[in-house]
Amino acid sequence: MIVSINYRRLKTLLASCFLCFTTFFAVAQEEPYAVIMGRINLDLQRGVNDAVLVKRITKNMTSLNTDGSWPDINYADAQYDPLKRIKDMATAFVRPSNKLYNNAELHAAIVKSLQNWLDKNPKNKNWWYNDIFYPQAIGETVILMRSAKTGLPVELEKTLIKRMIRRLKTGDGANTSDEALHYLYRACLTQNKATLDSAAKYLFEPIAIADGKEGVQADGSYYQHGKQQAIASYGRVFAGNSVNAAFYLRDTKYALPKDQLVILVDYLKNTFLKTVRGSFYDFNVRGRGISRKDSLSSGMGGMVSKIKLFDPENAAYWDASVKRTSGAEPPSYKIMPTHNQFWKSGYTLHLRPAYTFSVQTASTRTLRTERGNNENILGKFLPDGATNIQRSGSEYANLMPVWEWDKIPGTTSRDYPDDSGVTVLKEWGIPGTTKFVGGVSDGIYGVSCYDLNYDSVQAKKAWFFFDQEVVCLGAGIKSSAKENITTTINQVWLRGDVASSNGTEADAKSERWAVHDSIGYIFPQGGNLEISSKAQTGNWYRINHFQGKTELKHNVFKIWLNHGINPQNASYQYVVVPGIDAAGLKKYNRSMIQILKNTDELQAVKHTGLDMLQAVFYKAGTLATNGLSLQVDQPCTVYIKNLNGKSPTLYIADPAQENTSIKVLLKLPGLLKPKSIDCNLPVGAFAGATANFKIKE
Repeated sequence: MIVSINYRRLKTLLASCFLCFTTFFAVAQEEPYAVIMGRINLDLQRGVNDAVLVKRITKNMTSLNTDGSWPDINYADAQYDPLKRIKDMATAFVRPSNKLYNNAELHAAIVKSLQNWLDKNPKNKNWWYNDIFYPQAIGETVILMRSAKTGLPVELEKTLIKRMIRRLKTGDGANTSDEALHYLYRACLTQNKATLDSAAKYLFEPIAIADGKEGVQADGSYYQHGKQQAIASYGRVFAGNSVNAAFYLRDTKYALPKDQLVILVDYLKNTFLKTVRGSFYDFNVRGRGISRKDSLSSGMGGMVSKIKLFDPENAAYWDASVKRTSGAEPPSYKIMPTHNQFWKSGYTLHLRPAYTFSVQTASTRTLRTERGNNENILGKFLPDGATNIQRSGSEYANLMPVWEWDKIPGTTSRDYPDDSGVTVLKEWGIPGTTKFVGGVSDGIYGVSCYDLNYDSVQAKKAWFFFDQEVVCLGAGIKSSAKENITTTINQVWLRGDVASSNGTEADAKSERWAVHDSIGYIFPQGGNLEISSKAQTGNWYRINHFQGKTELKHNVFKIWLNHGINPQNASYQYVVVPGIDAAGLKKYNRSMIQILKNTDELQAVKHTGLDMLQAVFYKAGTLATNGLSLQVDQPCTVYIKNLNGKSPTLYIADPAQENTSIKVLLKLPGLLKPKSIDCNLPVGAFAGATANFKIKE
């Protein structure tokens, strides 16, 4: 076949396409209101299931009173409803694919219920509803109705837009961007340049490094409500609003500046998305939101798919993230091994294709995980070394109502007889109680420590992170409390059988082990190990007074060590080996892990397979063993890579963030003579971060 091409026609067509594109771009630049509002409208309808929506709306329309109110809503304390119901109705009304599209009865219900809202003018005791949710929901409803065949009555719309007006509080991190979002809605609806200028400015204001203030920190973590780690609580709001703003304002003169784009992408790639395993968050990054139903479900697909449009350079990364979080690919899909030590927030995140393992701690420099608005009532011990261990991602999802809250995974605490002992008595931020909290990292491996001194319990706790395993050590465990002191290894959904060794004697010194849900646990020196696979009961209300009181009963796998009453120098050792079964654990090469020291002065582990040494010095001292010697003149965390080679690398950090220099004296097998190094440490916003030194003859 011979194809003839009319080059003149093709040239004309290309010129026409170019003219259309440049015209669109010019309009987006000069008159962006309609363009931005069109993007918002489409975004509000993203992922809508019309059948589910119709079913929900039909039920709500049936119960709607003649005056536009609903009998099951307390308008004196209105929360998400009724505005959420009204927005649902508006969504169905404007969608040609929906059975209720342009339905006259539905339109009347929308108008009546909105007028009723205006007449009642509800206020909530929680400012967030009044200043953020109400104006956002109103703005979204009005934007949807702007695209309807039959819009809202003119006066009703004007009054609704006026009701959206709130004073914008600046410098408040995620809350500022939340408020600026409804400013953007109002700017588009009114075509007001001054409002749009403010919206764009304050939507992007939080995209900055805010050392010690609320927002993104120098280590990539996120603060809100003071110096409190909030990576996927308020940090989720920050990420969502920032991505939406960049998505809505792209290709306009209000587009996100490149320097801020770098900060946002770095936060999303290197912090936020790493906390999602499969489609579930690490419970350590959800703050008080851990007490809300479905709070660990991430729902990331929509956000990530938007990022590609303004950050095409990382398209492959975003595509892989969408596939993992949507379930199209397994949680291990294209996961690269990384280790992040967030020295500003006391959070450690260890990522491998086979698993995620994190630790949350608090120090005198930070706040403990908050209770607020009667949420997270029983989360007293969440910042005391809680360990999140995930493979599928769903290990903890919606299990919190039946948790035994004095046995949070990873923590050493008093074994209380009831919930009163684990109740957080003060709302909004309790300072940590210890200064020696942190760790050292090379970005792939590391060690973290926590000098526990809280609730009449003391302990030196450390975690040593490798590839196939994480070694967990505790020493100097002391308490004069009347309760047993326990260290909890895990508390997750019971899935399948529990396999374990047959040792039964208390305080046995011989090895014990257990395997559950493809995670192995080895106790090299035994101990008073207890395992439960029984049903546990509870309800959401016990941890969050905004949740229901329906009694729940779930089968739970719980494993812990009992140190007894009044321990004075107790200790523990256990190794977590994810991605293994009982047969594999029996064959697992234990000789690769050498626990060199586990005292209240020094904890150290050598990994012969990886040729590395990791140590926590709680005071100045010396580690001497098998031809190597490591001496430091200040408390610190140390990690030596290529331990037996001719060019080892020393990584060092000061968890207390007090020293600017630490002197290290080394004698290593691969070096002909001892080496003395004056290690200058990072300062300022980077105090507590890792310094590294190449050691050569």
